[in-house]
Amino acid sequence: MVTIGALGSPSGLHGWLTGYLCTGARLSDAEWQVEAENYLETPEAPPKPIQSLMTVFYGWVLHGLENEDMSFTLFLPESDDCELSQQVDAMAQWSKGFLDGFGAAGKFSGKLDDETKEVLQHFDAFSQVELTADDSPEDSEDLLQQLVEHARVAALTVFLACNEPDASEQKIIDEDNNPNQLH
Repeated sequence: MVTIGALGSPSGLHGWLTGYLCTGARLSDAEWQVEAENYLETPEAPPKPIQSLMTVFYGWVLHGLENEDMSFTLFLPESDDCELSQQVDAMAQWSKGFLDGFGAAGKFSGKLDDETKEVLQHFDAFSQVELTADDSPEDSEDLLQQLVEHARVAALTVFLACNEPDASEQKIIDEDNNPNQLH
């Protein structure tokens, strides 16, 4: 196993990349490597195998967002791998990462629609979620799953809103599912 001494979490990085890509912005591989290294706060550049994994990770996240089957998932630890409190912390880190990435893209300055503003407010609230001693484990697990699903759908909603195909692009199939003839 290779360790890179990162201070940031994989869940936070996934949230950052998701938020960044949701704005419609894209990164070259070199830019992505720098951003990932900065976000994870690694003491030095990761070794080549880790950089290769980061390239695959970028493609995996983008594909998940673009995929029409809505199979995008949040990169969070499984319940078999850690305690519930760690899962809740990872969800909070993912949400903060989303906000950080969305802002880092620099594509919007006060010109967001109401739905996107509401999603960002939800992510802000999710970034501050934590368990208390009064929370029952069963209720907390259910609530976490609801938050994860809400965040997943919200991220897809923002992605679709900000990554709409250009209306001037020539469509191969029109709105009535008739093929266009190219002359």
